[in-house]
Amino acid sequence: MEQRIGERYVLTEPIHPLADGVMYAGKDLSLHRDVFLLMVEKSGDASSSDYLRVLGQAAQFSDERFFHILNAGLAENHVYTVLTAQKGTPLSAQLGRHRMRGTEIVSAVFDLGKGMQEAMEEGISGFSVTAENMWLTEDNRLKVMNYWSPGKLVSRGSLGLCTLLYQISTHSKQGPATFDQYQENVVPSLTGLTSGQKEALLALSRRVFREEVSLSSFIFSLREIIALEKSPEAPPKAFIPPAAPPAEPVRETAPPRIQYRQEEEPAPERVRRTEKPPRAKEPEAEEADTREKMPLRRTIWTLGTVAVVLLGLAVFMYMLLPGGPSKGPGSGGTAGNTATATPAPTPTSTVNTATPEPTPTPTPATEAVPGQIPNLIGMTQEAAEQAVKAAGMRYSYFIEPNPAESGTVFRQEPAPNQPANKGDRVTFYISKGQ
Repeated sequence: MEQRIGERYVLTEPIHPLADGVMYAGKDLSLHRDVFLLMVEKSGDASSSDYLRVLGQAAQFSDERFFHILNAGLAENHVYTVLTAQKGTPLSAQLGRHRMRGTEIVSAVFDLGKGMQEAMEEGISGFSVTAENMWLTEDNRLKVMNYWSPGKLVSRGSLGLCTLLYQISTHSKQGPATFDQYQENVVPSLTGLTSGQKEALLALSRRVFREEVSLSSFIFSLREIIALEKSPEAPPKAFIPPAAPPAEPVRETAPPRIQYRQEEEPAPERVRRTEKPPRAKEPEAEEADTREKMPLRRTIWTLGTVAVVLLGLAVFMYMLLPGGPSKGPGSGGTAGNTATATPAPTPTSTVNTATPEPTPTPTPATEAVPGQIPNLIGMTQEAAEQAVKAAGMRYSYFIEPNPAESGTVFRQEPAPNQPANKGDRVTFYISKGQ
């Protein structure tokens, strides 16, 4: 039997139970459209008012990875929330039937994580992202159903995304109890990923279970894993530095735990890749240096020549003076003139003033280069924000204890000077001192 909410909404059938209520399929009679309605039982007038206030704030946020709130209100013993109707099914109903491969699962979780970052910028966070709160569309994209109610700690942020990845890949409604269980079940389930991608994902997940990875760092690392080359030999190059230290043979025979720790730090490899192009250009830099020094040498040579010519001219004029050569040294007048006319100090002074002319003016450190991640290390928060905006990118930042000077950036992700697209995100960390 159909239930009605006033003269406008009709509830046709239940779709999915959520943590705080039940979602129904329904119709908006006034606008002639299909809708979803979440019915939450009232626990008191005060709590209902608070719930409606939170819904009003969440309704301001709109993103394709989240259900959109159309309306809300009170009906008898329930608070109802009207949501945009969606194609697809609840993810928990598809866990045993979907055909998503490992690459599709990681990409779907990565896309959802980007949506969580957008929501965080709007002040929306703390909601559950595990399977019971997810909707799976017909093209295998993930959508959050309820993002205004707080979820459990293990179902939020980067740990919640790790749990979601586990549930989808293992077709399980339950999350892993320990990392060992996670590792044992996820690896054989992620079909389509290379061995290097699986190892990198396990290394990242281990750090997440240790609560060492923020949401932004987790999303950045997932993007790096997705971007790995598909050839079997490529992943080791992405995670093992080519210039191995003398202790490298010991690491090869060490337990897997040490290997994961080594692979968790891909940053040195990225730095080496960005340093190679400048080495190839060193001869050009030396040639430019030589070209800069040549005008200085020409200047010194020219001034020296002028000094010799002036000295010769002075001697010639002296020879033309009446009785100049016949006067003895005791006369004093001519000798004084000769000494005064000596131009030797003049070239020396001219050379010193000409020396700084070829020195190039250094490019300001804060100047943004289009298509490249700016270097924010050492900047204040305001300067870093301006540099990121000037480069056409977005940013997130965290304030953490660090030995660096308080108020300055001591770390950033991605690393500086890497290629970037307009709209990419840069995360930087600001020291608040020890």
